[in-house]
Amino acid sequence: MSFEQLITVLRARWAIALATFLLIAGTVTTLTLLAPKSYTAQGSVVLDVKNPDPIAGMVAGTIGNPTYLMTQIDIITSSRVALRVVKNLKLTSNPDMRKRWQDATKTTGDFELWMADLLRKGIQARPSRGSTVIFLTYKAADPAFASSIVNAFIEAYLEISVDMRTMPAKQFNQQFDANARDLRANVEAAQARLSEFQQKQNLIVTDERLDIETSRLNELSSQFVGMQAAMADSGSRQNAARSNGDQSPDVMASPLVAGLKGDIVRLEATLEQLRTRLGEQHPQVVELKTQLNDLRAKLSQEMTRVTGSLGVSNNVNASRASQIKASLEEQRAKVLKLKTIRDEAAILQRDIDVAQRALDGVVARMQSSALESQALQNNVSALEYARAPATPSEPRVSSNIMLGSVAAALASLILTLLIEYRDRRLRTLSEVEALFQQQLLGSIPSFKKPSRLSELSSRLSLNKKPPVRALTMNN
Repeated sequence: MSFEQLITVLRARWAIALATFLLIAGTVTTLTLLAPKSYTAQGSVVLDVKNPDPIAGMVAGTIGNPTYLMTQIDIITSSRVALRVVKNLKLTSNPDMRKRWQDATKTTGDFELWMADLLRKGIQARPSRGSTVIFLTYKAADPAFASSIVNAFIEAYLEISVDMRTMPAKQFNQQFDANARDLRANVEAAQARLSEFQQKQNLIVTDERLDIETSRLNELSSQFVGMQAAMADSGSRQNAARSNGDQSPDVMASPLVAGLKGDIVRLEATLEQLRTRLGEQHPQVVELKTQLNDLRAKLSQEMTRVTGSLGVSNNVNASRASQIKASLEEQRAKVLKLKTIRDEAAILQRDIDVAQRALDGVVARMQSSALESQALQNNVSALEYARAPATPSEPRVSSNIMLGSVAAALASLILTLLIEYRDRRLRTLSEVEALFQQQLLGSIPSFKKPSRLSELSSRLSLNKKPPVRALTMNN
């Protein structure tokens, strides 16, 4: 259908089109004006991604993640937050809401949960594009009620966020407290074992005492080695004196032996002189022989005494060596016992240290969880609280009237075309030629007084000719 035909159809059926347009547009306008007004309140919360955790001392890296934002939105619109809103606003004491619940559910189910679900359906939470701000909106007939619901959801969300953060910390704190009691008992038991061991050994093992006993052991070892050397020397000197007494260094070193030998040499020289000059039987010779025998006897006695003194010295050295050896063995046993006691005490002390370190770690973690369980803030804060809106958000009068007018125009056009399709008529000269495939010879003008609408239609006509009822001749 050409534009000329469409204008002609609308001109011919303008009454139907106008009535349809006015009916639909009027209906939309009336419904819009009579529709109850609703007010939309809006608030917002912000997730802090810059400030570190005051307890953990680090920044949570998942806050800027879209998954984290969607999780927070799900928390805001959850039943737990909605139940907290119902509790904070004390909506269960509202008789009108209870009557609505009774009418809707016939008093079946939980009243608080029903109200929480009702609020969940009305609250809307959406994240801001490119930021960590979450907007909360609620629509109601009363602007003050809408703003109070939004603010209650913000407060409930902040409380639930703190609870979700502190509740695990409280549970961990209880667990850490129980573990700390067990570990403290382990430390006390280990200390008791060490004390009992020290009392049983009747001593306190320290590094200083062990060092002193070790030094004594080393000193006795040095003395025993020195005494063994002295005993070997005295034994060799004694053996040498027994085998060759006159050539023994100790015998030769004796001044009395040396004096006696000198006297014997002088008397032997004198005796030889007298024997040669006086003979063997001379009294002086006999006297000298007697003196010489006495000196030789004294020399033998002195050599025997010196040799005996070497034996006594060797025996003394052997006795001292045996005494030092006994002391050395006793000291070695004492040091070994101290080392054994020290090792056992070190094992008990190690048990104490291990238990103490475990206790210190649990106590430190328990203190951290205790601080975290007492935290009153988290990384979520209210950005803007909702205020009662001054203008209603619905119905949108201008938008509804405009859209209703467009819809009415389309509906009237469609209805006009449908009626025209069911009652088809020839309205333009071009339709005659196209229908009959014959050249148009002429047309009879209308003798009716043209109306303003027909004048407008003729002005809009493409061939500038008045419309006719398509009087043609058939072949």
